[in-house]
Amino acid sequence: MIVGTHVYSKRAAQEGGVATAVSLTSMMIRPLVLAFSRRSWYLMNRAPSSAKSEGIMQSIGLVLKRGEAQALTLGKEISQFLTQSGRTVLVEESCKDLAADWHATFTSNIADEADLLVVLGGDGTILRAAALMNDKPTPVLGVNLGRVGFMADVSPHEAMRELESALAGTAVFVKRMLLEVTPEQGNTARVLNDVVIHWGGVARLIDIGIRIGEAREIELRADGLIVSTPIGSSAYSYAANGPLIHPDIQGILLTPICPYAGLKRPMVLPPDLHIELRLKKGEQFSMTMDGHTTIGLPLGSSVKILKAPIPFVLAQSRGHDYIDVLREKLNLV
Repeated sequence: MIVGTHVYSKRAAQEGGVATAVSLTSMMIRPLVLAFSRRSWYLMNRAPSSAKSEGIMQSIGLVLKRGEAQALTLGKEISQFLTQSGRTVLVEESCKDLAADWHATFTSNIADEADLLVVLGGDGTILRAAALMNDKPTPVLGVNLGRVGFMADVSPHEAMRELESALAGTAVFVKRMLLEVTPEQGNTARVLNDVVIHWGGVARLIDIGIRIGEAREIELRADGLIVSTPIGSSAYSYAANGPLIHPDIQGILLTPICPYAGLKRPMVLPPDLHIELRLKKGEQFSMTMDGHTTIGLPLGSSVKILKAPIPFVLAQSRGHDYIDVLREKLNLV
């Protein structure tokens, strides 16, 4: 465990689901805990792996940030390369207007039908790709066209080289934990960063009952609660005074937002414990998943959260180091 200090601002903004740190002057200093296990690092996720051999990666899905011109240009270039090499190109239904020009097929189940997803955008587009996952851990190659690139760390000029490496079975893939979220009156969703329970209107306190495994319920009275994965610990949870957790560790992080009573500090839980949140007092409850989907929740209802049965398999640039990324891209350590 490494313990240090970091300068924190309450105005730390979120960019694509990742909290961005601010200047080291005239700010409040607070402890920063960065924990990682060398055993976890080597035994669980760090070893290079070719997710599929060259002959099997036949169908390649493209997930785009449609509002980004560079995503369209690079997407067409990748599509031409893939079709010339005899592979099938898939696009989402929202991109069906591109299908004819790109010699692609549009589908509503791109994550299930593809052998590899190439994501062209930023970390927000990576989070959207995670939400597409069902029961198949389709590997993802994320090309960063945004400003942070914490998860999508392949640069545009590296995209073709990394794609060829993935198709040849020589790319490095890492496994990242997903959460499975099921509201009492709703559909199950997959989340890569975090789930936030909060007040839907003007900021007011809400009461949440937290049941962890078979233990008795823990009370929380706060502005809200963040439930995050290790990779999501650098996002909203960090802005709410939560610790950083190395993404090679498996665990679930509970971070209260401005707690008044009950659970007043973040808590890291083993990954196999089931969590149930019951909304006990308040109005206009909302649940936001990975910053892109928000649904209303009725008073008295519950939300069940657990580790998803599949991981999020993400291509990683060679030479990528988590600590260096925290320092260089997020200025957190």
